[in-house]
Amino acid sequence: MDPKTQVMVAMGAAIGANCIPCFDHLYAKGREVRLSEAEIEQVVEVAFKVKNGAGLFLKKAIGDVTKVTADMAEGCGGNGCSC
Repeated sequence: MDPKTQVMVAMGAAIGANCIPCFDHLYAKGREVRLSEAEIEQVVEVAFKVKNGAGLFLKKAIGDVTKVTADMAEGCGGNGCSC
């Protein structure tokens, strides 16, 4: 795998893991391997689509078991917090 692809995959994983220090490090690494801002934006967009899709699937699965639904827009701390 070429270095640009490695960094892009790792950035997606950092987003999925909610690891801000990892993303910051990989963003700098991405600039070193000459990722464009457009490429980084694509990585972020795809990673959030996967992450948000997984969250919706989890929410539905939990609702099917518990019959409880939660408003994911609230976040754990309310006011749009997305811990």
